[in-house]
Amino acid sequence: MTRRRRRTCPHPAAPATLPDDDDILSEILLRLPPQPSSLPRASLVCKRWRRLVTDPHFRRSFRARHRKLPLIGFFDDLVGPSSFRSVMDPPDLIPGKRFSPPLHDNKGGSNPGKWRTYGCRHGRVLLYNRTQKEILLWDPPTGDHCRVAVPPEFENEEKMIWNCAVLCAAAGDRSHVHGGFNSCPLKVAVVGVNSNHTQVFASIYSTETGNWSDLVSVTLPFEVHTVTHPGTLVGNILYWMPLGLGYGIVEFDLARPSLSVIEWPSGAKFKGYGCCRIVLTDDGGLGLAILSRQKLKMWVRKVCSEGVAKWVLEKSHKLQKILGQRSWTRVILGYADDINVMLLWIDGRIWVLQLDSLQCTKLWETSVICRNHPYATIYDSGIQSLPGDC
Repeated sequence: MTRRRRRTCPHPAAPATLPDDDDILSEILLRLPPQPSSLPRASLVCKRWRRLVTDPHFRRSFRARHRKLPLIGFFDDLVGPSSFRSVMDPPDLIPGKRFSPPLHDNKGGSNPGKWRTYGCRHGRVLLYNRTQKEILLWDPPTGDHCRVAVPPEFENEEKMIWNCAVLCAAAGDRSHVHGGFNSCPLKVAVVGVNSNHTQVFASIYSTETGNWSDLVSVTLPFEVHTVTHPGTLVGNILYWMPLGLGYGIVEFDLARPSLSVIEWPSGAKFKGYGCCRIVLTDDGGLGLAILSRQKLKMWVRKVCSEGVAKWVLEKSHKLQKILGQRSWTRVILGYADDINVMLLWIDGRIWVLQLDSLQCTKLWETSVICRNHPYATIYDSGIQSLPGDC
């Protein structure tokens, strides 16, 4: 008679435990996606996690790991209580009121109607008040900000500022990691037009020194009215497209500083200034994106074997293939060079176009067409260490 063996149930697996070593746990937390909800939610797990994610060294490492900033939303050109709109879904959606600019002056008042948003870059937003001749530099997640007075000789009967740009002082260093508002010096560039409508002027300000550079100017071969579109940063050079009775590109070398004019590519034609933007190429060079009929044409400025730079039509993409549908009315609302993203208004709907991959995302319907500024950042703020955290 054979005996049956009693089947023994395997011992239940021991419950998973969190690593005891802070270094190992930090490496795990560094791999969280750079979405607005990631670090705030991680900080709620326990005091230990909160201590780790609020550590300045961890935040620097988190930013270094996620160098490609996520698109959080965009700011309207006109400043108001709801000028920010998030492009994310819950729990990453940020209410517009949370990103309201600190416009209160020393007298305790504010007038949003006198301010304009002129650009976003490296997690900072720049606003300008022409009446007060004042620039506001602002970090929306933390609320940190500072004001910069514009010299009166930049804005008078003979000159008018038409655009500004903010950038990290170390923007030309690809190994640099953009940090907190007070840990990274900023630069501010302004560009404007003289009253004779033939000259464009520019200057640069450093938050590190608190000084403006001398004005530099350049004469254009056509009558200039405005410099409406925000500048595009390529390396350590800002490029603007003056608008008027001709076409051209102004090059502002931030290191010298100096201004020069680049000729417009022959054959690059478009209808309306809302159909063209200066953009970054795939290899980080100077390019032009033009919406022409049913195509997106990409022009690239290349240096030939003789050492002479010239424009080349590198690619021509069918919009129907990018969008997945035919389109009739197309306007470029904004562009962000730090993430190479373009915001489009097409037939009553907002689209986000990633230029390097040509991936297009449909957002929402709107009949309003206005300039917008895509905003990208690592949302690692709003998490504070609490008493007793250890």
